[in-house]
Amino acid sequence: MTEKVIIDGIYETSKMRVEITDTQVIKTFKQSSHSKKRYLREKSSLQMLSGKSGFPELISANDDTKQIVMSKLPGTRPESLSAVQALQLRTLVDSMLLSGIARHAIPIRDLIVDDNGTLHMVDFERVSIKSFASTPFWYVAKWVSLYHLIRLINQFQPDSLTVKEKKLLNIANTIRNVLQKLKPLRDKIFK
Repeated sequence: MTEKVIIDGIYETSKMRVEITDTQVIKTFKQSSHSKKRYLREKSSLQMLSGKSGFPELISANDDTKQIVMSKLPGTRPESLSAVQALQLRTLVDSMLLSGIARHAIPIRDLIVDDNGTLHMVDFERVSIKSFASTPFWYVAKWVSLYHLIRLINQFQPDSLTVKEKKLLNIANTIRNVLQKLKPLRDKIFK
């Protein structure tokens, strides 16, 4: 597991350094095997989400140092989601997907709720970006985002899910469990 160090507004792992000020978040990607790809995905995502409510604004990006400066969203990380916030999360994910960005996961730690109870989303380094109008890869990436949306809502507001969403969640969980069992075989093959 990656070691995390938090000191006076600085969060640091072996892969990145994040400094949080009163108005900005400065994220520097440390040299690693995928640091350039992660940096470019986050930079592109913030550019594509520019002006959309609920997401940080890109202030600057330095391709040489792989550093991104973005606006700091007000609030704190929620421990759970209210029914209203579950609806807000649906809106954020819809906006993100319409912008051509699909997240690989939507953990609650990537959400921020402000003093008014409004939900925001951060951290876009692990995403897929739509590059063509209709590519099969995009539909898979979009489906993965929707699965994680439904999964998170099910964790905190299961009554908010439709019958169709509950069925999709059951199917997706079954598929995911099978794939998880095949993961050691995949790892063995690629070693």
